[in-house]
Amino acid sequence: MAASDPCTVRHAIDLLCRWHAGSELLVDGRDRYTGERLNREARAVAQALQHAGIAQGDAVAFLGPSTCRFYAAFLAAQKLGCVTCNINVREPVAFIDTTLRAIGARAVVCADGAAAMVTEAVARLPGKPLVLSLGDVPPPGVDLAYAQALARHPAEEPQARPSADDPAIIILSSGSTGTPKGIVHSNGNFVRWMQAVPALFGDVSRHTRLLVMVGTSFAAWPFSSISTLYAGATQVLVEGFTPESFCATIEREKVTMVGPVPTMIRMLEPEITRRYDLGSLRMVLCAGEPPSPADIERVRSWADTDIRCLYLASESAPGAATCWELRDQTLRGKPVCAGKPVPGADLRIVDPEGGIDDLRPVGESGEILLRGPTLSTGYLGNPELTARRFVAGWWRSGDMGHLDADGYLHVAGRTDNTINSGGIKVQGEEVEICLMAHPAVLQVAVIGVRDPKWGQRIEAHVAVATGTTEEELREHCRGRLASFKQPKTYVFHERLPVGVTGKLDRVTLRRRYATGSPQPGGSA
Repeated sequence: MAASDPCTVRHAIDLLCRWHAGSELLVDGRDRYTGERLNREARAVAQALQHAGIAQGDAVAFLGPSTCRFYAAFLAAQKLGCVTCNINVREPVAFIDTTLRAIGARAVVCADGAAAMVTEAVARLPGKPLVLSLGDVPPPGVDLAYAQALARHPAEEPQARPSADDPAIIILSSGSTGTPKGIVHSNGNFVRWMQAVPALFGDVSRHTRLLVMVGTSFAAWPFSSISTLYAGATQVLVEGFTPESFCATIEREKVTMVGPVPTMIRMLEPEITRRYDLGSLRMVLCAGEPPSPADIERVRSWADTDIRCLYLASESAPGAATCWELRDQTLRGKPVCAGKPVPGADLRIVDPEGGIDDLRPVGESGEILLRGPTLSTGYLGNPELTARRFVAGWWRSGDMGHLDADGYLHVAGRTDNTINSGGIKVQGEEVEICLMAHPAVLQVAVIGVRDPKWGQRIEAHVAVATGTTEEELREHCRGRLASFKQPKTYVFHERLPVGVTGKLDRVTLRRRYATGSPQPGGSA
């Protein structure tokens, strides 16, 4: 086989599987994969895709939970030099349809449980993509099943030759127009973020066992799971979260690293955790929302484990990120915050209404800008947004924060209307667009409200036609929004506040309701 570009995902997979051929790399409820098995099955699936006409540079979409087969198929597409894009299985058919069109998908790989939605979505497309299910027998409308691919095609390395500059992955992020925003990363970016993992995640090696709870469609999945897999770490794969299953899996699989959002930590009550041996834990990662002192105390009661708080985004990836370590508190007295940049990364705080050189002084809040070796190459099909957000090597995050006198970053919120609920970021405008499609909704503003369980809960403030009920609005959203995007509370108004220009005054709503609001079905 001719030498491949060393700064490509294809080459990284080859190294991973070759040097960890006899090691257990993936564990799910059904299978345990060594590096040799992972490589063998990924090669066969790559051959199946190639036989069906899928080639280097083609987009391949994925829908499904973390399983050994999902990983093998994902790596198969990367071996072929394809551009992968993971879609949340909880999204409605209309979203899947829109996304497949936006990325120009030539193939879709899906779990059997998502096959009906996928076949409905692809039937609407002008050129029907190949559909490959991850089961043994293809469901109705599916072209090929995973087991068939293994049986029909040789486990030989495909002949694609991607380069470092070729696109490798599209990460989806909610858009304010309701259209998914595709964040593109090159092969070189992908490899560099895998190499940056030790600086961000601490001691990651072939002895690490990561409990993978994050959904495959979220940026945290490739950032954490594929990256630690590259280091030879075992991925312990679970679907969903319950306190009991979380604890039982750690005890059974001797998990050393986990990444629960603070909402999960608060659900892990002592009467549950004390029944299990969690002493194998060595690292707890928190991203999206900083843990409270009570959260940290609870985690420390489980095991003698380090805790890290991470600040990064889909656009920045792990090589342009910041990190706070528990030792920053114990040795330097520095409370929980976003920490300092990892090696090779840089940040600055600027006037959110100004340019990238309009720096804010220490202690003064402004927009956070990041720079580093893993910044995205831009937004798919959106050069205008790319030009606004990626400026002279810096990425304008839209997050607000400040640097303290010691150079530690403290994140304070957003310049836009992004809601961080249970560690998942939701664009408020996307929910508003959905609600405005209901004929009885006259006005709507969706905001994030402080919540002891979720960090922020999604709250819809609406003015509606007489007689419209909360249940009608909930039913309307159920068929159009993923469950994690649906408002948890509704507040009814005769009219919503507006500014002098007639636009909705979300600032006033946030100020009034930030720390609490009427119960569901309340009015104001």
